[in-house]
Amino acid sequence: MVDEVFKIESDCRTCGSSDLLPVLDLGDQPPANSLRSDPAEDLVAVPLNLVFCGTCRVAQLTATVDPVELFARYVWVTGTAQATRDYSHTFRDQIVTAHGDSGDANRFLVEVASNDGTFLRRFQEVGWKVLGVDPAQNIVDEAVTSGVPTRCDFFDLGVAEEIEREHGPADVVVARNVIPHVKAIRSIMEGIGALIGDRGIAAIEFHSANRIVEELHYDSIYHEHLFYFSLTTLSELCGRFGLVAFDVFDSPISGGSRVLLLSAGWKKETEGLRVGLKE
Repeated sequence: MVDEVFKIESDCRTCGSSDLLPVLDLGDQPPANSLRSDPAEDLVAVPLNLVFCGTCRVAQLTATVDPVELFARYVWVTGTAQATRDYSHTFRDQIVTAHGDSGDANRFLVEVASNDGTFLRRFQEVGWKVLGVDPAQNIVDEAVTSGVPTRCDFFDLGVAEEIEREHGPADVVVARNVIPHVKAIRSIMEGIGALIGDRGIAAIEFHSANRIVEELHYDSIYHEHLFYFSLTTLSELCGRFGLVAFDVFDSPISGGSRVLLLSAGWKKETEGLRVGLKE
């Protein structure tokens, strides 16, 4: 059973290097949100060990828990937090500005790991066509019932190609606090690139590794979060897949996150990004 639930990685998930340096060992822990109604029911204990790749400088966990175990029935619902609902309006305005929307109601936005559709509703309010992709059937049902089109699936290149065939390329692909959750990083990055094509943009939100270290956000280290990116390491990773960073803005989520904006190279790099990459 244990072997089916998690696997220990000996090489970096992003570059394949075996040069993984130990950072923090929190022992064996059950995955977060492993809630049980019967206190006598056994929980699988999974190593919670943070390492740092000496080659590509990406911090990551050694254990990969089966994503079906973590996400098929998810307990965190985006819309339950007032701070998140408030931020969804700010986020929408930032994305509309970044894309350069001129009021064209035919814009198409896809959100990866869209949860209950809280952020997608903000774009519906300004006339955009939206589609969510999320693997948690219980939350997808909530989103669809509330009027947000959502596909129950794990986003990858194959899913992106199916969406593109059915709906055409996306003007914007949003991936908020999901990229650090995904072991199959190549497929999700390729999927984002395929879906935005030559003239779309992508927005990737992530909990800043710099903030985690500076403010001791040790409670953010748990099995869902495989990766802990800095602005530099995430920009470099995206660049390997033809996603060129052009801007960044801050997010209040998780005590301090950042939103990296990317395109296929058609957007001009901002001074804000240049400054951020020097931090």
